[in-house]
Amino acid sequence: MKLGVREILFFMVMIGVLGSAYFLIFSKANAKRQTVQADTLSKQRSLSDVHTATAGIKDLNRKIDELEKAIKFFDSKLPQQREVDTILQQVSQISQSAGLVTKTVKPARSETTANYSEEPIELVVSGNFEGFYQFLLDLEKLPRLTRVTQMKLTKINDHEGQMTADLTLSIYFAPDAQSGASASAN
Repeated sequence: MKLGVREILFFMVMIGVLGSAYFLIFSKANAKRQTVQADTLSKQRSLSDVHTATAGIKDLNRKIDELEKAIKFFDSKLPQQREVDTILQQVSQISQSAGLVTKTVKPARSETTANYSEEPIELVVSGNFEGFYQFLLDLEKLPRLTRVTQMKLTKINDHEGQMTADLTLSIYFAPDAQSGASASAN
């Protein structure tokens, strides 16, 4: 086989076509492919970040449901305002059954918020300390929300085990619609 000028020229043209195809077609396609791969990788990272961020949403919904149940529970523990007298009567019975003498009962001014009202009641009781302790245990068992906000115990010097308790008992209740309307009108 004899290589002539035509054959050499043909091979040169073929190498030129191949070289120009590499620079004009393949290099641009590779650059475009790398750009698409980088974009895909960036979007996969973003998607992974979204999955990480939304992983706790199921837990959040469960937590919201638990909190709503807790709110309903505490709302059920709030008596209506008209039932406060019944609760005071229960407190009086508890103190008597514990062997305590109630010296004073003085209701303080009610504090009303949007969801509940609080009525502090100042009590002064005296008697045996063990009876007072039983009184506190029985108060804790009341079906309604009550809280002892202040307490001062004073020992009666000439009687062993005898004391006087000055305490503030807060009773919580649902505000009446009428009292809320009249409070907003003022």
